[in-house]
Amino acid sequence: MTDDILPSSSAERFSPKNSEDVRILLVGDEGVGKTSIIMALVHDNFCTNVPARCEQVIIPRDVSPDGVLTEIIDYSPREQSEDELISLIQRANVICVVYSVRDTETMNRVTSYWLPLIQKSLGGGEHNRSVLLAANKSDRQDETSHIDKMIPIMNDYLEIETVVECSAKIMKNISEIFFYAQKAVVYPFRPLMSLEEKKLSMKCQKALARIFKLSDSDNDGFLSDEELMDFQLFSFSVPLTPIAIAEVKQVISDYDPNMLVDNALTLEGFLYLHQMFIQRGRHETVWTVLKRFGHDLNLQLRQDYLLPKIKIPRGSSVEPSDICLNFLSELFKRFDEDFDDCLSSNELQSLFSVCPSNPWTEEMLHAVESNSLGWITHNGYINLWTLNFALNLSQALEHLAYLGFNIKYHSQKDAITITRDRRMDIEEKSTKRRVFRCHVIGPKGAGKTVFCRSFIGKTIEDIDKMTRKQFIPYTINSVQVKSDVKHLLIHEVDVCSQNELLSNQEKTADVICLLYDSSNPNSFAYCADIYLRYFNRTKVPCLFVATKTGKYTKDQNYEYQPEDFCREHQLPKPQYFSNADIGNPSADVFFQLATMATFPHLKKLYFAKDTYAHLFSLAAVGGIVALFGFLWIKSTRG
Repeated sequence: MTDDILPSSSAERFSPKNSEDVRILLVGDEGVGKTSIIMALVHDNFCTNVPARCEQVIIPRDVSPDGVLTEIIDYSPREQSEDELISLIQRANVICVVYSVRDTETMNRVTSYWLPLIQKSLGGGEHNRSVLLAANKSDRQDETSHIDKMIPIMNDYLEIETVVECSAKIMKNISEIFFYAQKAVVYPFRPLMSLEEKKLSMKCQKALARIFKLSDSDNDGFLSDEELMDFQLFSFSVPLTPIAIAEVKQVISDYDPNMLVDNALTLEGFLYLHQMFIQRGRHETVWTVLKRFGHDLNLQLRQDYLLPKIKIPRGSSVEPSDICLNFLSELFKRFDEDFDDCLSSNELQSLFSVCPSNPWTEEMLHAVESNSLGWITHNGYINLWTLNFALNLSQALEHLAYLGFNIKYHSQKDAITITRDRRMDIEEKSTKRRVFRCHVIGPKGAGKTVFCRSFIGKTIEDIDKMTRKQFIPYTINSVQVKSDVKHLLIHEVDVCSQNELLSNQEKTADVICLLYDSSNPNSFAYCADIYLRYFNRTKVPCLFVATKTGKYTKDQNYEYQPEDFCREHQLPKPQYFSNADIGNPSADVFFQLATMATFPHLKKLYFAKDTYAHLFSLAAVGGIVALFGFLWIKSTRG
């Protein structure tokens, strides 16, 4: 025992890396035996000669049954002031108030001085520190139990976890004092129960309800025997036998038969089971479950559980991995109750019921494909997660944790794919990326919104029905490029005037779409100027797209016409987005944008292709003219 417990004069020895490390403070009147208790623990024997105050004591993690680092601090009213005492109280995790059963005055001062001082130091009676009462010098056999005398005090001061009768002289319950103190920190009672109502606290009910829903793999609102076994195995790494399951169900049925439906456990029964463990003093059982599912001592998901540390190299991007996509698809199928390959508002609400809130605003729901009722399709659902990864990775990872990804896999690190630097893709002329960004830039009135919304199948009528709150400058959809499915994220860049500068973010994309109104003679000049100012001589593929094409197409007031400009700068010829393409996510222009983004090293090939076609046309015309000339000469000579 002596070798395992290390006295230390330096507080620097205690540097809690774990939020559950324990700092135990012993307080009480002079002469009640605080120092004797600590010395008895350290030396495993009663010490007759004790100092006024014991040095700081450290119990290493490998000695503690719960693997926590424990610091024991002794307070001496003879050597320390009340200001120092208040500071010690504020730094402690758990406070042990020691009194002597042989001195009634020290017992009375527990309520007249010590407990009020603790509450005052911690800002009132609603503090989250645990308090233990140590009835020291309980070494006479003819003494009655002092615990019964403390029950009214425990009812008045809810922070008191327990009362321990102890004696340093006969080594009675010495180690138990510190065991209960550790337990009060590692497995605290107060967050779990509402003592006023004698039932689980609301925060505990909410946390356990999340665990119940995550364990309900078939989403029927009950836990079957198989689901209970899976829950037991995940929580405790020990299987639950059919006999044990039957015994648990019998206990619950004896309390309330309605807590079982068709021999399956209801949420109410699940909550009662954990309340029963707490009432029987088995807090650690409930905390083991809560911690296994990611909850901290405040019954919130731990920060490291929500957001693992991820380093993203410069030039790389983050996409959902295949593992993540499979998990999300399984989740979709689980909550698609009517099997229509869409999620209604109620189904979506049910899916995110284990999260603090629905991460998808009304705006985001209008950024992806949906059916005529506005319900997102499976394709829209996957694209919406992809959009979430691109715009707010932290939020996406947090909600994956709430949705139970970490239960099936180690952490959200398995949910992401970090792509290599885009420059390497260009150099090696290949890429494994699946998500590409396209920025749509053009003058006001060119039809950018209609173009972007057409990518998710929205018609003019659909767009007219949208409110301002439903507009988001992003749309995303899937495009088949060769044999692979790519996700093209289109961003409508809102530039108010030609003189307004583009931000670095607006200039950074995998492909640029420069949109102009072919019926407006001044529209192309805007796009040409943007190209020359920001994208000329860069490696970013650019495509000019003409909207409102038809009989009203006009020549552009610019030194080059669009096709001549593209030929001059070795760009692919302008694509046309006609009225027939509105609302058509399969329009050729979207395929070309996705292809250009996927194969940026072929930037000049598109120009060459158009050039060869142009030259072929000239050659064909020249050949026909030469043929007619030859025939005419021959006929005249004849």
